[in-house]
Parts: sequence; C-alpha cells; structure tokens
Amino acid sequence: MLQLLSLTLAYDDTRFFGSVMFTDTDHLDEAPPTVLIDHADEAPWFRLRSVDPDGQDPTAPAMVEADRIMRFILRYTPDRIGRTSVDFP
Repeated sequence: MLQLLSLTLAYDDTRFFGSVMFTDTDHLDEAPPTVLIDHADEAPWFRLRSVDPDGQDPTAPAMVEADRIMRFILRYTPDRIGRTSVDFP
C-alpha cells in the first residue's frame, strides 16, 4: 500500500516539473517509489517517469497514483500552466 511521502512541483508561467515520492507500507526497507513529473505540450499536459528503470509501466502503483494526483491538481488549478478547465479530460 502506498502513502504519499512528498510532492514537489515547480511552476513558471506555462511549464512545471517536480516529483512524487511514496512510502510503500508493504516494503518499508526498500527505497521509496519516486515518480518524476514533467510538462507536456498536449493532454493530459504532463509526463511521468519512474526513477526505477524497471518501474516505467504506467500500471505500476506509483505511476497510477502519481497520475491521479496530477490530474486532480491540474483539473483544479489549470491556470497555473496557462490552461482552462476545458483542456482537461
């Protein structure tokens, strides 16, 4: 089970980047799953990349949770990246 450990986002007028770190309560002795976030020029307006080379699968729990968090944030603050709520699925 994942728990949010850290969320960092940096914005300028039209772009953003950051990372999401989780604690895996089932594997506390392992490195925390970390997903990097980067701006994209088309919907959903962000790209995700795991720092674990074997964890790039979009169905990996950390990737799914990072995607859910970013969709939530951008749906409610689209103006931070020069978008409107209509731009988001």
